[in-house]
Amino acid sequence: MMRVAFIIYRKNQYRCLAPAVEEALARGWSAECWHDWSHPRRGGKASEFPDTVPPLRHGSPRIRTFQGANDLAVQLGADPPDVIIALDPPEVKAAASAPWLWLQYSADILFYRTPDFFLEKADALATYSPYWSERLEERHRGSGQGPAVRRRTRAVGMPELDVIPRIEPGEVRRRFGLPADRPVVLYLPFPLYSNPSTFWLRNVFRPSTHLGQASRTLLARRMEYWQDVRRRWNDKHLVEAVRNFCDRAGAALVMKSRLKDPIPRYAVRRAERALYDPSYYPPTILELLSVASLCIHACSTSVFEAAACRVPSLCLYPADADVGLPAFVHEFVHNLKPDGIYNFPGAAYGVPLREAFDGFARWRLEDFPLHAEGRRGYMERFLGFDDGRSSARLLDLARDLGEGRPA
Repeated sequence: MMRVAFIIYRKNQYRCLAPAVEEALARGWSAECWHDWSHPRRGGKASEFPDTVPPLRHGSPRIRTFQGANDLAVQLGADPPDVIIALDPPEVKAAASAPWLWLQYSADILFYRTPDFFLEKADALATYSPYWSERLEERHRGSGQGPAVRRRTRAVGMPELDVIPRIEPGEVRRRFGLPADRPVVLYLPFPLYSNPSTFWLRNVFRPSTHLGQASRTLLARRMEYWQDVRRRWNDKHLVEAVRNFCDRAGAALVMKSRLKDPIPRYAVRRAERALYDPSYYPPTILELLSVASLCIHACSTSVFEAAACRVPSLCLYPADADVGLPAFVHEFVHNLKPDGIYNFPGAAYGVPLREAFDGFARWRLEDFPLHAEGRRGYMERFLGFDDGRSSARLLDLARDLGEGRPA
């Protein structure tokens, strides 16, 4: 019987790993969830303290706890399972520990600056699709180790999506008090606090009053943003534009954010429902997408979940300089390149953020259709599979590693 350990650094990681835990239990494996109790219990991230396991269909895993990376390495060295599955590479790896299988989490896999994480720390990397292996090779081509990184990967799909068939849209509407006879627009507010704190964000986009915008911009003599001030292009007016778009479409507006990015009061007042994460399994984002007709966001990788749930998405793309992310992030992920993550006709649509203020006055829901062919291409390219068996493929790879076979 295979013994597999799932490393849970934060409670929200069950969103990605719970389907694989269920698959392990269904196979009769000995499944263990190792919770990192060095996570803060107070402050803005306290809600992610891993103190519980979501309800699972095939039993309950064994729970173990550890106090940070060094303690984890000691415990794994003293009592190694057959294989380890985690959403991060190990910070410290005991010589006697088990093979470490690193599961891709969203697009973050491209943000590591060197290939050492793939070649020296993790024994294998489970990606969503071959696309990500190709991008990793391109990302690390300058190191001369790109092909070696690519050989260490295997495409398994996105295990989080395996739960979609179990979500019942009618029950979701009833639980969240959403009307049964109206379309739903799911709006993921701009991350006003977790995004890099650029001048544009702090002084132009985030201030909710015209006076606040104008005074800060004038005092800093940043006149390149005066058009934003003159046109009142800020988050508050963007929310109002989305609300008016929904009213013309007869749609309910539902907002979903994370606790680290509180939804402003002016936005809450405009929405039928404003939610955070009452559930990580099934994930609230997937539940809301099950009833949505359109998902609007600002470079959120929830675009993947939207496509999987057969929901078209609209990305409101800020200027690169306004966002303040490193250039390679824009090169590989955050961009509106044709057939990219945020601009894939028939599945994902993208427009510059500043164009959206006027655009919402003329756009209709019908302007962002979902086409079967476009969605199929999107799924194949970015998510690899659309069969609900990603957890099974991940566990097959884990078994191979545990039995000493290379990825």
